[in-house]
Amino acid sequence: MFDAMFMRVALLASVAASVPLSVLGVYLVIRRVVFLGLVLANAATVGAAVAQIVDWPPEVAAVITAVATAFGLGALPPPRHVAAESVIGWAYAAAASLTVLILAGAARADADTLHLLYGNVLAVSRDHAIGLVAVGIVVSLLHVMFGSRFLLVTFDAEAAQVAGVRTRLWSMGLNLSIGVTAAVTVHEIGALLTFALLTLPPMAALLVGRRIRTVFVISALVGLGAVCLGLIAAFQFDLPPGPVTVALLALTVSVMGVAGRWRA
Repeated sequence: MFDAMFMRVALLASVAASVPLSVLGVYLVIRRVVFLGLVLANAATVGAAVAQIVDWPPEVAAVITAVATAFGLGALPPPRHVAAESVIGWAYAAAASLTVLILAGAARADADTLHLLYGNVLAVSRDHAIGLVAVGIVVSLLHVMFGSRFLLVTFDAEAAQVAGVRTRLWSMGLNLSIGVTAAVTVHEIGALLTFALLTLPPMAALLVGRRIRTVFVISALVGLGAVCLGLIAAFQFDLPPGPVTVALLALTVSVMGVAGRWRA
């Protein structure tokens, strides 16, 4: 199966995307802003959709729009009498509709829409896979170095601020790292799988993990295992690997939920 070069490249790209997304997603789930991941993934698709029309590099456009969205949502306080979750919902609706509307006016709109939403990891080039590995390594190093600060502002931002921690700055850094990672992966694996990897492995890990370090490890392993099994199932049964992987992740969350209740 993995004798074919495209399968080996797809495996490399899947692993490179799954681990950082699964780790970063733990912060989103703990902060109860999981839809921020969906907003950033869809913001990246807006940039890639624009790039399809004006013939720009889609990866660059995706990073710019995702980073701008992460910065905007993190820097600007929500309007009075409107919850932050409502603003995130507005941003998701705007980004999702813009993607479809932009692609509707472009040639090959149906194919481009499917590619941006669901991705095609089997068609990832070797250079793009290496780029995903590089981004994954950089993001992982940043979170090894500054993970304690990110956790502090994630669990109790008010206490961190009282202790003199610049919570807005660190929250912005966390959002930007998520935005960049989502942007570089969404064009290769699609918005659906990007969002699923940001949310479902952390959910599964939190259902069974008792310590935060264990949660991060379990989340990374769940994401890694799902993308590998998804590739195998896609190859064996001639199915699209993205939706197959998402289905496996959803099943894993259910299994972990039962296991967590049994342990309790």
